[in-house]
Amino acid sequence: MTWRGHLKKMAVRHTEPVEYELCGALAEDDAPLAISTMLGRRLRIEATGAVRCIHCGGKTRKPYGEGSCFRCFRKLPQNDICIVKPELCHFHQADNPCRDPTWGREHCLIDHLLYLAVSSGIKVGITRHTQIPTRWIDQGASAALPLARLPDRLEVGRLEKILARSISDRTHWQAMLRGDGPAVDLEAEAERIRALVPEAYRSYLLEEAEIYRFTYPALRWPEKVRSFNLLSTPVVEGRLEAIRGQYLLFDSGVLNVRRHSGIEIVLSFRAAA
Repeated sequence: MTWRGHLKKMAVRHTEPVEYELCGALAEDDAPLAISTMLGRRLRIEATGAVRCIHCGGKTRKPYGEGSCFRCFRKLPQNDICIVKPELCHFHQADNPCRDPTWGREHCLIDHLLYLAVSSGIKVGITRHTQIPTRWIDQGASAALPLARLPDRLEVGRLEKILARSISDRTHWQAMLRGDGPAVDLEAEAERIRALVPEAYRSYLLEEAEIYRFTYPALRWPEKVRSFNLLSTPVVEGRLEAIRGQYLLFDSGVLNVRRHSGIEIVLSFRAAA
């Protein structure tokens, strides 16, 4: 059996363990595939050589960012520098306005959460309030705890940058893919970080918040992590042994599905007995 489509971020569902679907980016792609049901099966992924922009559908030699053609990479607000550096949000700057004010109002001028998460270690991060708990699953977090709720992306980005002087804001993906990471007392860490929040932001701290916990479909975790790149190695084969974050973990290496957005693949597998 086969599944054919242009890759994009896998759809997730917060179940025990997390459920994943492989989804096509374009209307002509095959229907979503329940990839987390295929643990233990041997899969073959072959890039066809076709690459399409996941935004406009146009052909492109290679994907820019996460699945854009060069034009959309330069034009669309979701590809602007302030997406990866929210403290640089420039929505209100007359001489450097948002690439798309309507998109900015819907995605940046809404409530955002500052949180602590555990993946490769403990980190601070931000997300739109509408992205809970998807954001944490996409990062491969084993646990997450919201700390503060702020009114827009700029302010939460500024607070994150202040706190990043004292706690990491990065996920080390190789360490994350090797297992559950170190044991962390998330509530104790939260108290420590709350004490570092400047007075100007203290009114945004949450008095009560739920700890979210996640487990991922896995037969085993790899001891060493070798990453596949479909642009240079168009055929990937192996036994699917785990899924975490946006990674498929095979006995032969790991594939970051989100990073390969826009690349058309044919996934081959045997039908279940």
